[in-house]
Amino acid sequence: MTNSPVAEGICNRLSGAATYMPTDGLAFIRANSSAAGSQAGQQAVQNSLLVNTLDMMRNFEKLGMTRVQSEQLTTDLTEILCINKDKIAAQFVSKSTLEKAVLEQEARIAGFKSEVQKSQELHHSSLTRDTDRLQTMLDKVKAEIRYEIDKLTASQRLDLNLEKGRMRDELQALRDKANELEIKMDKETNSLKAAVEQTKNETIKYCLGMMLAFTTAGLGAARLVSH
Repeated sequence: MTNSPVAEGICNRLSGAATYMPTDGLAFIRANSSAAGSQAGQQAVQNSLLVNTLDMMRNFEKLGMTRVQSEQLTTDLTEILCINKDKIAAQFVSKSTLEKAVLEQEARIAGFKSEVQKSQELHHSSLTRDTDRLQTMLDKVKAEIRYEIDKLTASQRLDLNLEKGRMRDELQALRDKANELEIKMDKETNSLKAAVEQTKNETIKYCLGMMLAFTTAGLGAARLVSH
C-alpha cells in the first residue's frame, strides 16, 4: 500500500510528537479494535475513548497510510483526546456531579427554608406572647389609672360638697348677721325716731309753756298798767 500526500503530510507533522505508546495502551486499542464488531463493544469504545479508534485507523489506511502509521497516529490522537478529556474533566464538572451538587444545594435550600420557617414560627410565637403580655400589662395599667381617676374624682367631689356646705353655712351666717344688723338698725332707728318725737313733743310743750308764761306775764303787766 502506497502512502498518499495527505498521509505523508500528517506523518511528517506528527513525526516529532511522542511516539512512545505503552504496551497496555496498544493492547487496549487492539482489544477494542477486535471487539468493535459488536454494538456493545462499539458503545464501550465510544464511551471510554470518545471516538471509534478502529474506524479512525481504517480511515487513515484508506487515505494511504500504512497500518503501523495509522495505528501510531490513532494512538497519538487517542492520547491527545484522553489528555484533553482529562483537562476538560478537571476544569468542568460532570453532569452527575452537577446534578448531585444541585440536589445537595436544593437540600440545603430546603433545610434553610425549614430553619427560616421554624425561626419565623418561633419569632411569631414569641412576638404573640410578648404582645399578650404587653396587652395584659396595658389593661392592668388602664384599670389602675381608671381606679385612681375615680378615686380622685370621688375625693374632689367630696371636697367640693364639703366646700359647698361650708360656703352655704358661711353664707347663711352672713345672712343671719345681716338680718340681725338690719333688725338692730331698725330698733335703733325706731328708738331714735321715738327719742326725736319725744324731744319734739317736749320742745313743743316747753315752747307752749313759755308762750303761756309770757302771755300770762303780759296780761298781768297789762292789768297792772291799766289800774
